[in-house]
Amino acid sequence: MQFKDTALILAGHGSTKNADSSRFTRETAHRLREKGIFAEVRAGFWKEEPSFHEALRGLESKRVVVVPWFLANGYFTTKILASEFAETPGVECRVTEPIGSRPEIFDLMRTRAEKLCRMGKHLPKETSLLVASHGTPLHPGSRKAAEGLAKQLLEEGYRSARSVFLEEEPRISEWRGVVAEEGPVIVLPHFLAGGLHGSEDVPGLVGLASAAEGWSDLDGRKIGYGEPLGKPEEMEEIVIQLARRI
Repeated sequence: MQFKDTALILAGHGSTKNADSSRFTRETAHRLREKGIFAEVRAGFWKEEPSFHEALRGLESKRVVVVPWFLANGYFTTKILASEFAETPGVECRVTEPIGSRPEIFDLMRTRAEKLCRMGKHLPKETSLLVASHGTPLHPGSRKAAEGLAKQLLEEGYRSARSVFLEEEPRISEWRGVVAEEGPVIVLPHFLAGGLHGSEDVPGLVGLASAAEGWSDLDGRKIGYGEPLGKPEEMEEIVIQLARRI
């Protein structure tokens, strides 16, 4: 399916504190632009330039598909993006479900967990999983995506699988209270691109020295840390599939 009369905007959060936060979003936009599927492709951000309004400015296309570069259908997707793209004179804007709504996200998380098990030579049945996500008391939908992923991962035969959060209970810093008392633990960052949260906050709250993919020894326990989601080669088809549903 082609979108020759339609522009695509990848709408992300961005960060004023970590330049890597928007890197995967911009790279994915570039790759999709090169494919020529859409008439125009841009990225816009809440905390970086270009802003959402700037991304809309000067478009030749009168139809725009906005794909939220978010993993949960929470506060930003239902409140902020809905408001930012609600009324644009002369342009028809349609906002899709967020990237995190696609079933491929579970496949990517499962693959990361399986890879870490192989790297550490650990069996799933002896390994506890943590899906480390953002969460927010502003919207109940923020935590649902991470909780759903943890439930699905548990069905893959892991010893346990729980979601932990930056801004909700159970907190990431309290991870020891939600995993088995012994055995290896895998932490899967539920964030798009490393950014501030995935590359600094989450490993720091767990007690790890870095966000490098692999295993570390922490107080006598083996802790595996997964790579972040959002790699352009993994996101391209997800974005296209979301656009096709509009």
